[in-house]
Amino acid sequence: MKKIVFIEPKAPNLHIFSRFPLPRLGPIILGTMMKQRGWEVEIFVEELREIDFAVMETADVVGISTITSTAPRAYAIADRIRKRGIPVLMGGPHVTFMTDEALEHADFVIRGEGEQTLMAFIDAWERGESFTGIPNLSYGEDGRKIHNAVRPFLKDLDQIPFPDLSLLKLTRKGISRLRSIPVQTSRGCPFDCSFCSVTSMFGKKYRFRSTGNIMEELRRYNERKNLIFFYDDNFTADRKRAKELLEAMIGERFKFKWTTQVRADVAKDLELVRLMKKAGCHTLYVGFESVNPESLKAMKKGQTVEEIAAAIKVLRKHRIGIH
Repeated sequence: MKKIVFIEPKAPNLHIFSRFPLPRLGPIILGTMMKQRGWEVEIFVEELREIDFAVMETADVVGISTITSTAPRAYAIADRIRKRGIPVLMGGPHVTFMTDEALEHADFVIRGEGEQTLMAFIDAWERGESFTGIPNLSYGEDGRKIHNAVRPFLKDLDQIPFPDLSLLKLTRKGISRLRSIPVQTSRGCPFDCSFCSVTSMFGKKYRFRSTGNIMEELRRYNERKNLIFFYDDNFTADRKRAKELLEAMIGERFKFKWTTQVRADVAKDLELVRLMKKAGCHTLYVGFESVNPESLKAMKKGQTVEEIAAAIKVLRKHRIGIH
């Protein structure tokens, strides 16, 4: 049986997920897909589990997920693995935008969304075929860096399997289980803030899973023990869709407490805020970014300091935490 190992490196300094460990979904979803096609899968989320390099030596391929803060660590791990003759595949926002840099440390780079590209890559790998026609893939060949064309974004997010969280082996600092469960219901954002990588990674068109598909996943988790973190970059970008999901959660009588990321303009829709609270919203991560009007304008945030202040008042009135 072929084996693939996925690694999510640890960032060098403290951050919000140091206090509340939460794995990114990319490696888990890709690991789930690889398990479904018959490969042995191992996942190391370094915040939760120390990397065992002896396990790496048993892998046919190693995939490393990379954001900018973890890039130095990711490159060091990749260099060490490649010295042992094991091919390394990298993905994530940092290597999507810094592909040539990444190819100094990796054999292959997946740019942007990874699900379709990884499956096409593994198809070619298993058949011994060329990687020439695989969209979103970059690699080195004969001293050249080759960047294949980009494929359109995946339209039907319901095609993506539910993440198999059992692939995580939680051993770091005595962690025995994952209390916060990551769930992604959408991709993309209709806004285009200058500092943000979301639209380049996932597009400006807001794509979302069907309400039925999301509800099916939520039923898998323990509503009395688990906190849900909706990993969406802008959970309420489509308010009609958000309300439909919230009403379904209320109708299901879930006891989950949950958190997610939104913009300050969420507070302009009081019906939406009330539904969020009724559906179990505990805390919102709100993209205030700055209270300097000129800074907000420069970053194309599309919001004012007055809107920020108003949002704080509304959310506090409804007893929703603000981060």
